[in-house]
Amino acid sequence: MIDIFFDNKAKVNMTKFQDLAIKVIEKGVSELKLENQNIELSITFLNEAEALKMNKTYRNKNYIPDVISFPIFLTNKEMKKIKSREIGDIFICFEEANKKAIKYMHTIEEEMCFLFAHGFLHLLGYDHEESKKREKEMFDLQEKILLSIGVEYQIKFAEEDYEKDKKHYG
Repeated sequence: MIDIFFDNKAKVNMTKFQDLAIKVIEKGVSELKLENQNIELSITFLNEAEALKMNKTYRNKNYIPDVISFPIFLTNKEMKKIKSREIGDIFICFEEANKKAIKYMHTIEEEMCFLFAHGFLHLLGYDHEESKKREKEMFDLQEKILLSIGVEYQIKFAEEDYEKDKKHYG
């Protein structure tokens, strides 16, 4: 069973995005063979000011993020031993997600599916910033989840998205 708690601090109509989040997370759980787990997580939509403040406060980064995840760390092996588990919190800045969807020519639905999958994998300990090997592992799994729901998403990245924080690349 999967329990997702939603909070809307961005004043965005979340109904269709809640449905997409549930679909993406369910596919992720299935892909990772975690169906026998009772998983809990939260997804909160933030405005730009809140997202920037959170990124500065908790990550020491000075840019508006599209997604931030705060996992409660357990390995997949540990997780399989426990019957119920809160895995963490995902925060999404809808305005930033919308800007990137437009910039990279994705629909907002595709962008949100990507952010849900990306954030979910971070909650489970996947980290693309650790190494090239871990990046490939995470991005391959992310792509598999997205394709399983019919979303063909090509990851695109522009340095200027993070130009306010050059330390991000160090």
